[in-house]
Amino acid sequence: MNKRIRVVQQLLQQMGLYDGAIDGIAGPKTMHGLAQIDQVDTSLPKTRQITSYIQIEAKRRSIDAGPIDGLWGPRTSAAFDGLVYLLEHGSPQPPWRPDEIEVPNPHQWPLQRSAEFMDFFGERGSQLIMIDLPFEMKLAWDLRLKTRRTQCHSRVADSIQRVLSKVKEIYGEENISRLRLDHFGGCYNDRPIRNGSLPSMHSWGIALDFDPTHNQLNWGRDRATLAHPDYYDWWKCWEEEGWISLGRKRNFDWMHVQAARLPE
Repeated sequence: MNKRIRVVQQLLQQMGLYDGAIDGIAGPKTMHGLAQIDQVDTSLPKTRQITSYIQIEAKRRSIDAGPIDGLWGPRTSAAFDGLVYLLEHGSPQPPWRPDEIEVPNPHQWPLQRSAEFMDFFGERGSQLIMIDLPFEMKLAWDLRLKTRRTQCHSRVADSIQRVLSKVKEIYGEENISRLRLDHFGGCYNDRPIRNGSLPSMHSWGIALDFDPTHNQLNWGRDRATLAHPDYYDWWKCWEEEGWISLGRKRNFDWMHVQAARLPE
């Protein structure tokens, strides 16, 4: 809630309706500023007035927030993310739908489970090497355990290190920790896909999972944290190297990224 209030204070300040601190506290100055907005019903509770104003400002910028009713649901939440992104970057949120995301393939990662895939990566569990990671990872199943290394296929090793080095450069270790980009769900693991019998891409050491607690298998973009705008640069780093996010492409299993293409 504090973030919502800070955004409201920033918007009111831009309109000359608020001269207090951007502190995330809905005090008298904040509520007085909201009272100057015609469409805000001041008889509503504070939280609904704040939500109403967010809906108003989103709609003013052609971001779909649904009806201006002061109720916070998935539609308003998505609109708020779009509004924050627009305020921070000066441009609309990039599209998320699978058919609008085109991922380059500079390393010619093959189509998963194809004949070319087997020629490229070989038998599962083969050609594995240990690599150093650019920043310390916490093991997602026990955050007390930390590592600076992981095991992966030799053909993706350099790419993983480039991606994570760029992530470190862009976000810095403090934000990496805040966003839980260091909550590591593993790379090589010779196992079947969940709820299936075919081997997972992890069985070749060409897939990695991140922050599985907050990006569970069946969660879509309405719940998975890695779908949030804060992570767009994260996905850009992976996608520039040709890695495929199941979340970005299929809107499930947002924790997972792989060096193999998906069938159309």
